[in-house]
Amino acid sequence: MPLVISPNTPTKNDPAENSKPIKELKDGDTGLPFNMEYSGFSAALDFLKDPNAIDDRKMLLEAILSKLSEFPKGSIEKRLEQNDLPHPPLTNVGDEYAWRSADGYGNNVVNPALGQAGNPYARSVSQTNPLPRHQLPDPGLAFDTLLRREKFTPHPAGLSSLMFSFAALVIHSVFRTSHDNVNINETSSYVDLAPLYGVNQQKQNEVRVRDGRGLLHPDVFSEDRLLLLPPAVCVLLVLFNRNHNYIAQKLLEINERGTWQDPATIPANTPNRSDVIIQQEEEIFQIARSINCGWFGFVVFSDYFSSILGLVRQGNSWSLDPFSEFRKEDHAIFERGRGNVCSVEFNCLYRWHATTSQADEQWVEQLTSHTFPGMKSDEISVSDFKNKLKEIQQGETDCTTWTFGGMQRGSDGRFKNADLANILKTQTEHPAASFGARGTPANMRWMEVMGIESARRWGCCSLNDFRQFLGLRRYKTFLEWNPDKEIADAAEKLYGEIDNLELYTGLQAEATKPVVKGAGLCPGYTISRAILADAIALIRGDRLFTADFTPHNLTAWGIADCVRSPDNPGFGSMLGRLFLRTLPDEFTDNSTYAWFPLMTPQAMDQVLTKLGGKEKYDFVRPQTADRVREFKEYGEVAGILQNKDKFRYPFLSRISTVIHGPGFFLATNSPERGDREQRQIFKALAETPEQVEAITNFFYENTKALIAKESFKLVGGQKCGIDIVRDVFRVVPVQWVATQVAGMTLKKPENDTENTFTETELFDALGDIYSFCFLDIEGGQILKTKGRVEKQIQQLMEHIEANIGGSILKRFSVNGVVGTLSRMFGNKQDLADKLQQAGTPSAQNVNSVLAVMVGASVELAQAFTLMLNILLEQTDVAQAFANNDKTEILEGYVTEMLRIDPPLQGIYREAKANEVVGTTSVNAGDLVYLDITTANFNERAFAQPTKIDHSRPKEHYIRGDVLTRTLGTELVSKIVIKTLQAVFELKDLTRGPGQSGDLKRIIAEVDGIKLRRYLDKAQQLSPWATSMVVTYKN
Repeated sequence: MPLVISPNTPTKNDPAENSKPIKELKDGDTGLPFNMEYSGFSAALDFLKDPNAIDDRKMLLEAILSKLSEFPKGSIEKRLEQNDLPHPPLTNVGDEYAWRSADGYGNNVVNPALGQAGNPYARSVSQTNPLPRHQLPDPGLAFDTLLRREKFTPHPAGLSSLMFSFAALVIHSVFRTSHDNVNINETSSYVDLAPLYGVNQQKQNEVRVRDGRGLLHPDVFSEDRLLLLPPAVCVLLVLFNRNHNYIAQKLLEINERGTWQDPATIPANTPNRSDVIIQQEEEIFQIARSINCGWFGFVVFSDYFSSILGLVRQGNSWSLDPFSEFRKEDHAIFERGRGNVCSVEFNCLYRWHATTSQADEQWVEQLTSHTFPGMKSDEISVSDFKNKLKEIQQGETDCTTWTFGGMQRGSDGRFKNADLANILKTQTEHPAASFGARGTPANMRWMEVMGIESARRWGCCSLNDFRQFLGLRRYKTFLEWNPDKEIADAAEKLYGEIDNLELYTGLQAEATKPVVKGAGLCPGYTISRAILADAIALIRGDRLFTADFTPHNLTAWGIADCVRSPDNPGFGSMLGRLFLRTLPDEFTDNSTYAWFPLMTPQAMDQVLTKLGGKEKYDFVRPQTADRVREFKEYGEVAGILQNKDKFRYPFLSRISTVIHGPGFFLATNSPERGDREQRQIFKALAETPEQVEAITNFFYENTKALIAKESFKLVGGQKCGIDIVRDVFRVVPVQWVATQVAGMTLKKPENDTENTFTETELFDALGDIYSFCFLDIEGGQILKTKGRVEKQIQQLMEHIEANIGGSILKRFSVNGVVGTLSRMFGNKQDLADKLQQAGTPSAQNVNSVLAVMVGASVELAQAFTLMLNILLEQTDVAQAFANNDKTEILEGYVTEMLRIDPPLQGIYREAKANEVVGTTSVNAGDLVYLDITTANFNERAFAQPTKIDHSRPKEHYIRGDVLTRTLGTELVSKIVIKTLQAVFELKDLTRGPGQSGDLKRIIAEVDGIKLRRYLDKAQQLSPWATSMVVTYKN
């Protein structure tokens, strides 16, 4: 870009340009970790000349933020050493400090009333320039001259109307001016979702169920004023209500501290039963509230701020991180968690009515005509509004019956998902208006007049005083404030001198920022500078978002659930996760309506076309999807599985995006081809008794070796313990598929640069691939999982291809040579070698080997785990394995345990045509879930179904899908028997003490189907068990 020198541009003859600080800045010697374009350099020059009078038209802040966003996460923060402790400490120990009070009391432990609801607003800036009210223009005249909308102008950055619905929710969380005393803020000064939970304890009590589960009443919220805003604001609150209840339900199921129980299971005669329930209720509610507020805070600093800073247009997932601890250059800790009080100046700043969309403008008109019949919008006075509001509040009903947006509640108190989603989708499609002078709809005149009058009663400073407070240069003329001569002249006629320009109208009618790097909101320049600092202060000043935002206070699962991941689709979107969790049938997993709802679909089409990756997303308005059809009856489940012509393997289109070429034999459009490939694989793998024995001996010997290696002694040395799931059952199948099936060498944890996967990493990779290909994943996780799976499959296929012989580097690496020699002289061949010798095409070989690795690993580990879990309770059956009973008896027990507690509760199929199954109609393309666990408890097929009976007819069983199709039922049984025999050689095998010995399962709902899940090491819900400790006599 050519440099154009204006009269104000420093030149080489400018002393300031040649000064040492400026030279160091240009040469990079000041420590700035980036080079600036000229506009940023010029702004930096001004800053060095006078840091208290920054020329914000030169976009210094935007330049800095844009550059910061390009750095890897933590790269700058890591330069700071930690050398100091905060004094006094930020927090104390105890529940009263770990939880938010209803009204914000106690956020600052030293000054507990700081930021509490019901206290006066703060004043940030003293009025230095006199603004006598009798010399200021009439508020209505000021509105009609400077603010009243002349025409609708779409937002220049493509922001949607939903962006400002969310902004309204943020604003109403921290501002609620009393109509009785405008100096009082009736809500707290913290981002605590007060519109949902209430501004005080009385209001909070109204939205709570209080039954010991920590729940809110369905789809309710506390803030009645939001009923006077466009309905999307209330819809967003309803989604946070649902998110709270989802979180509370998970907290009770996970029961991390082991102190809660389902209230329905607490006997009526339990001593102090009511006290137990009250205590549990409060704990679950408060922790769920903290997690939900965490969600809200991370939405603010992901979707919301990404749109404000224009990061979406750059495809950048960077975000400000106000939650963490940072240190200054002298290593002193930046202040955080000391509290916050909202000020009147920022109350004036957050009046964004100019951005109202055309559709919302019409909605306001309808509301006004309904609320004030016979009156025009410009005839409504402030007193008219206050009188009407009191009238509405006096006749107000219970919040559980409130309705809005023309919707009605069902018998369960909930709104229909489709109705809520339609409002959100429509708001996403409607472009917001641009900021700026003469942009506020005429029907909002009375609101703006009320705002101007409030600002005058507060004695707010002038615009220039506020700019000086922010470190910005004072305006010298009205034309400098707004270069539009007509606007500048009109303001000058009203106010006379630029220093007399009052804050409210000065902010709203100021010239707006252009769409540039680092700018996406594009409000007036002063607003743009202020909101960034204010938002950081709101979060950073909140002790519950900083010092007490911990895994202890929120639980390990809770903090993992609410923390934002930059790897989320939508460049780290949190709103997409919220939409897909709370409205699961209303958005596709790759919809721009879900992942970029604060931008219009048209704007995102242009952005993603420019950035690349457009093909990953769907831009069409999503329609309500049919729910997964669930079948549990024995005959229906068996019939669907047998009818391969009408019900096929599902997720084929999803699988085809990550598995190329001939595809998986485990999931194919052609069952005949799949069966044929499965026979070829089994022939190469376990055709002879010697091959079967070699496989089962591998599991037996490696199980024993791992137990010996991973066990730990208890005090006294008489007993040993081992995490049998983590250290044995999840490892042995991975060792087998890696070394015996794929010919891979696993990576050693220390100093191994030759190989790719450790045992744990390979299990995680195979688990991801299995889940993506064969399970129904929560919509908010599909794109993220796909990204991981694509990389994992590529790495595995490279190893498999190299082992088949395609890679010179592989053959001549150290491990490659050793592996080749060991196979030559040890007469040992892995599956890949055998398939190659059988003449199977290489591409098919690679896919087949990968399919066996996926199908014979994680599900097999799960089978080991669940069977041991049964055997630790069924000691008579366990004794049969310890005594090495007859093979047919043990195989019968294995089959029974797979029936009673299979690795996965059910399997999925997709209807190829319209069908009627029992009394249920199934349409072509519908996903059906077959609950084989429930079906296998059918009393007609299995008398006394809870009893383990090894002699049941084998033809009665409905078997699982992937594992048995990979290895066959007989080989699976033999592997399980040998593995469990190795375990039961241990003396006095029992569960570990307390929760460590329990197999902790959680019920998760995916597409309306309740499924068992476990917590993985990242505290995320996983289909794979992770831990169970057993002890035995040494």
